[in-house]
Amino acid sequence: MNGPSRTLSGTTLSTILLVALLAAVALVYAPGSTGGYVFDDMPNIVDNTALEMDHLSWSELRAAAFSADSGRLNRPIAMGSFALERYFFGLDPFPMKITNVVIHLINTLLVFALALLVARRLEHRLTERRGHGLSLVVPLPMFALAVAAAWALAPINLTGVLYVVQRMEALATLFMLAGLIAYILGRRRIERGRLRSGWALVLGGLGLGTALAVLSKESGVMLPVFALLAEWLLFGFGAAGTATRRGLYWLFGLVLVLPGVAGLATVLPVNPELPNRPFDLWERLWTQAHAMWFYMRNIVAPAPGALTLYHDAFPLARGWNDPWTSLPAALGLLGLVAGAFALWRRHPLITFGILFFFIPHLLVSTIIGLELVYEHRNHMASAGLIMAVFGVLLSGRPGDSLAFARKAAVIGLIALYGFLTFLRASEWSDPVQLAYFEGTRQEDSPRASYHLGLILIQAGAEPGQPVYGLAIEQMQRAARLPGATLTPYQGLIFEHARHPGLNVDPEWWTAMEEYIRRGPLTTQDVGALMSLARAQSDGTIDLDPQRLQRVLETAYELHPDRSRLRPALADFLINVAGERERGYELLLEETAHRPGNEVAWLRLARFQIVSGMLHQAEQSLMRAAEADRHDRHGSTRRALQAQLDERRQEPGQIEPGGIEPGELRPHGEVMP
Repeated sequence: MNGPSRTLSGTTLSTILLVALLAAVALVYAPGSTGGYVFDDMPNIVDNTALEMDHLSWSELRAAAFSADSGRLNRPIAMGSFALERYFFGLDPFPMKITNVVIHLINTLLVFALALLVARRLEHRLTERRGHGLSLVVPLPMFALAVAAAWALAPINLTGVLYVVQRMEALATLFMLAGLIAYILGRRRIERGRLRSGWALVLGGLGLGTALAVLSKESGVMLPVFALLAEWLLFGFGAAGTATRRGLYWLFGLVLVLPGVAGLATVLPVNPELPNRPFDLWERLWTQAHAMWFYMRNIVAPAPGALTLYHDAFPLARGWNDPWTSLPAALGLLGLVAGAFALWRRHPLITFGILFFFIPHLLVSTIIGLELVYEHRNHMASAGLIMAVFGVLLSGRPGDSLAFARKAAVIGLIALYGFLTFLRASEWSDPVQLAYFEGTRQEDSPRASYHLGLILIQAGAEPGQPVYGLAIEQMQRAARLPGATLTPYQGLIFEHARHPGLNVDPEWWTAMEEYIRRGPLTTQDVGALMSLARAQSDGTIDLDPQRLQRVLETAYELHPDRSRLRPALADFLINVAGERERGYELLLEETAHRPGNEVAWLRLARFQIVSGMLHQAEQSLMRAAEADRHDRHGSTRRALQAQLDERRQEPGQIEPGGIEPGELRPHGEVMP
């Protein structure tokens, strides 16, 4: 009776502590649930009118789910969840943040389950190999609970929870964790001879888990790599010469090697210039050597104030010796990976955790031309590093004289994580407060300064008020900082043009032109130019049209990716400059360069309808329908079709060139 009683008691204690952990995590994140939207939340959720559903139906949900332009697959699972929340609750961010917290709690349970499965399996393998297991000073369930607690409360993981749009990352983590757990459970069943249910779990975990993760965010493609790591360290691919080993080789060939080769084929050869980025490939790679150490330091021992929403001021490494720490940083990473492989027989838990951390960064911290630093890239990876660090801190045999100190160190770290995350969540509780902390603490960040100015204006600051003066001062400061984009200048020009009593400084136009001539345009730069062009087109602001046209023309001539600027320039030429024929040529050119883009065909159809080119408009609408596989812009297309049908009933048709200014301003979904 004593054995079962002790087991039951241990299980009950673990369950109680796990429930207490979930409650503590919810309380720590509670202050941040009252906050607002930030940064990429705006284009993906707030300004994305395609997320709106008129009624709850499969067709409407499908269109909304594929409404994102992020990623090649549009991340429909995450976007579909946003659409449902927007349908039931409107644009209130509170329900969306609560959903994110719930997902985080589920992920906490999954991290606990994964850590426990890994520890138990390694305990089993080590016992078979050398007669004793992992040599930890705590029971395995307590080790798993500590890992889950540290991961759930780690400050670096906050943006994966309170930054609403990063539900994409959190859901990808959820499905990868669930898929990996299913894989490990399936392999255990296969070892015990339960082949049918075992292979079902293995194949389902890898297949379904990867599919769901990828449809949440592209980082989900790394699940088979996680499974490969687990297979190597936990199971060793089974006994040599068995059907299980042969089946596993075929399985990983199908789910890892072939997709990996296909994936590389889509990104290779890599353009070392990285268009649309203010850095080249080599600068990115050397900078990532520093970024990886930044991540690891702030996962294990986070520094107050180091973690932030904006990392655009992260120092750019120009080469192996600029700064001089670049080469040591890169060699240190290689040494860490080499050390992990060297330890795999004696300390497999440390090996598992270190390699687990590096797996996601094979995708986001190498040759793909993403922005340099984002904390949410460690959402899955941080669990591995915590597992490795706690494996070191808690190592020792029963009766170890340092056992108490080891346990105290782990408890102290977890408590520190919870305290710092609570402070961060409190900062996120109010948009103005968050912008103030970010803008005043991240003094080198142009984005933080600009966003502080913008949020103060959005909060109601008006000319003549001290707060408005502070907002403009922050935008001006952002424009002067190294690494600033066109966004601060766009904000300054827009604000001064919006108020008749304020004058637009000609130096801002000059600075914009110099910036455009100096280097590549980022996504934010193009967005800033499009914002000015649209505001002028719809009458929100009244700028010198010649200066604005010169800036747009300069950007269009010098920027290699014209597809992003062509719609803005066409809209300006048609609705402001009165150069309708040239604007029409640009619309035609856009459809020729991007025949699979439904928005381009809808823009063209709108022009053709109001120009009286009804037959051409019919053809354009047909092409738009063919390109819009998920009916993302179905409501706009149907509205244009109705407008076309009305024009056909009119006694005469408008001749080309007879358009009134403003008729072709973009509406709703047609805006890119």
